[in-house]
Amino acid sequence: MCGISGILSLNGKPISEIDTRIKKMTKTLYHRGPDQQGVHISKKKNFAMSQNRLSIVDPKKFFDLPLSKNGNEFLSFNGEIYNHVDLKKNLINKGIKFSTNCDQEVLYEFLKEFKSERLSELNGVWAFAFYNEQRNNLLLSRDLMGERHIFFSISKNEIIFSSEIKSILAGSVNNYEFDFESLLDSWKFYASSPGKTLLKNVFKLKPGHNLKVENGKVDIFQFQKINPRKWLDFFLRNPKPEKVEEEFQKIFEEEVQIRIPNEVKNFTCFSGGIDSTLYTHFLKKFEKNPNTLFQVSSNDQLLGIVQSADEKIVELEFAKNLSNKIGTNHSVDYMSIENSKIVVNELQSFSKECFEGAIDPGNVNYSLLGKFVNKNGGKVLTMSEGPDELLGGYIADIEANKIDDIFGRFKSLNKLAKLDFIKSILNNFLKLEKNNEFEFSYKPFYSRVNHLVCPNKTLGKFFPENLFINKKFDFGVLDKDYEDLIDELDYSQLRALIYASKTLPDMYNFRADKAMMKNSVEVRLPYQAVTLVEFFIAMPRKYRFQGNWGKNFLRNYCKKYVDKNVSRRRKYGMGYDLFRQNTSKSFLTEVEEVIRNTNFFSNFPFKKNTINKILDHRTHPGNRWSAYCLINTYNSLSKINENNI
Repeated sequence: MCGISGILSLNGKPISEIDTRIKKMTKTLYHRGPDQQGVHISKKKNFAMSQNRLSIVDPKKFFDLPLSKNGNEFLSFNGEIYNHVDLKKNLINKGIKFSTNCDQEVLYEFLKEFKSERLSELNGVWAFAFYNEQRNNLLLSRDLMGERHIFFSISKNEIIFSSEIKSILAGSVNNYEFDFESLLDSWKFYASSPGKTLLKNVFKLKPGHNLKVENGKVDIFQFQKINPRKWLDFFLRNPKPEKVEEEFQKIFEEEVQIRIPNEVKNFTCFSGGIDSTLYTHFLKKFEKNPNTLFQVSSNDQLLGIVQSADEKIVELEFAKNLSNKIGTNHSVDYMSIENSKIVVNELQSFSKECFEGAIDPGNVNYSLLGKFVNKNGGKVLTMSEGPDELLGGYIADIEANKIDDIFGRFKSLNKLAKLDFIKSILNNFLKLEKNNEFEFSYKPFYSRVNHLVCPNKTLGKFFPENLFINKKFDFGVLDKDYEDLIDELDYSQLRALIYASKTLPDMYNFRADKAMMKNSVEVRLPYQAVTLVEFFIAMPRKYRFQGNWGKNFLRNYCKKYVDKNVSRRRKYGMGYDLFRQNTSKSFLTEVEEVIRNTNFFSNFPFKKNTINKILDHRTHPGNRWSAYCLINTYNSLSKINENNI
């Protein structure tokens, strides 16, 4: 994992102050790569590129950054190519020689040999920049599941790009403005829509896409798509459970093994839930005594959580006992509940740099995990993100499955769901918690995603309804690139595809990447291996839902092969909201003061009484957190713009 940045002149002319600007960008990304840094500036001063390296593969080997072996082609790389050993063998057979065991050198030679034509052969995660100085051509690329990120801005005959927007702001000579559409998205979903950010003219490259600059012209295109079709026939044949389990084991074993970092200390998140337990079960086949980690972010995890009417679970003890049973070197991170000052500092720091639009307070939980891993000598943290989105683990998706049985079969009834008295009847009948606003439709298909944190009813307290009421927010809509699959997938499969192509890349994966890399820790997400994602999406809904339970396939697998008690675990989430859980009264007072004493709301089309509505005790406190982050980030941007004048 690393940090990349660069500036390219689109007309070939020298770039003003290029040396100073690229150095500022590199310095801003130090936390992403404290082991090694390097800068290349072309002789014509029309291009500059840097890389900050966090050494994971061949960590003791140092080489010039960005990587070049001929003085003409340069590669700045953020990510890991998990199948680099096999790719290297194929390239050696072509007569190519290597001087390191690093995956970056393999990617460099792969790009020299195949350009951008065979990127789907890479099993890995990446955001990279590959530059040909003689031709003044640039290629930017982002992996299909969007585990790595790259931002860019184009203006005044320049394209400037980086792993983080803060770096773009440090190296830019332009001033930037808030994008109101993205502000709405962030308030509603805790994230900006795919491809967008909170800033006008600063964009995020979409997952599975390339950006090419040739002869001064910019072209953005998709190079790979998620393809569940390869498994649809398999499931249509109604295979026996043992056959499905066999295919799952085959895929997951290979993807787990290839993602184990063998040269640096690493940790695995372990909550004792289905996903982390299954991952650790597979990990034990290849690693004798893995380091597992449990984060305590609430006293509930110490005192107990009601699992059912007659059962209470103490998460901390459950995870500890299970780790002993499986055989891991288990650690517990108490930082979130033992040091409120650190929590407050993290909350304050995070709130000032939400330029990407990702304002989920869970970022702070993840950042504290990263601190623990770094403090204890680790460089990699493996997390089990993905199954809840792909296999219906959230309450919102379990409820959506119930709604499908009524409205999915009789689409003509959709309009009735908009009537308040029908909503009331259905809410009581189906006992809905998350979908009680019925923000969904079937024709066209629009679904409520789990991270919809501010429904339209609440959004209407702060913004005039005409600004959003008829807006189909991107996160709930199937991407146009996948519309050809609509008639081939059931509703649960469509939701899984939406999650895989939008929510995972631009919400949850970004959260994990930003929070961990703040602490120089790489995050790995084995459940998001493309092969496994495609397999999970293709599963019909019977593999997802049974009564009030989600992730039916993984529950059954866990019950059969791992632990019966784990298979009955409910979904608790990895961390509790530290904004409300473990903060001081003085901090909460600060939040209210920031909201009261700002001109932020007057710069956008908020309703006149928005501040009072946000601070009203009847309004969900998550809206105070949203306002606090957006205000502080807006103020940070204003200061940066002032310095550029």
